[in-house]
Amino acid sequence: MNINDQQRTRISRSISHLNVQPLNNVNFSLSVGTVVPRDVRLQPLPAEVVESVPQYRGHDFVLVKDEIVIVEPSSYKIVAVMPYSGRSTAAAPARSEQRNVTFSDRDREVIRKHAKARPVERERQTTGSTVRTEIRRGERVPDGVEIDAFPDEVYREAPSLREYRYIHRDSRTYIVEPQERRVIEEID
Repeated sequence: MNINDQQRTRISRSISHLNVQPLNNVNFSLSVGTVVPRDVRLQPLPAEVVESVPQYRGHDFVLVKDEIVIVEPSSYKIVAVMPYSGRSTAAAPARSEQRNVTFSDRDREVIRKHAKARPVERERQTTGSTVRTEIRRGERVPDGVEIDAFPDEVYREAPSLREYRYIHRDSRTYIVEPQERRVIEEID
């Protein structure tokens, strides 16, 4: 669901009028598609938000630090994450590509173990030439580069990785946010 800066500002302003305390420590990723644990207390979106953004009718939200997390109540899936500016009325730009995602050492270890176990012949089929592409954190992965899902055993051992994908280049594994195709972490 695409919404513009004016709608984001209105949502933030509407929520700032409510007396909702943000959560500061959560055990789920603030990304579209993530399922929020059922013990998180959701709030209904204010009527003025639904007037401004009708596609959010019937949706709930939770504040997490300085982010508004909009959740579909039947599935508890996150449908949008946007900056929360508190009582400020200034328009806040979308920050999804700047959001810091942190993985635990255990998550990284599971990825390393998987990367060492995977066959190398896959790297050859991604490009017919020997051109090396530099891949940096925060950059968008080109459309021609195939992004892979982790094997099920990775998701079982490290559930926080479920919404992410990866690419493997030059003995390094890059974790990718699949909607925006942005590299969020490099693991060597």
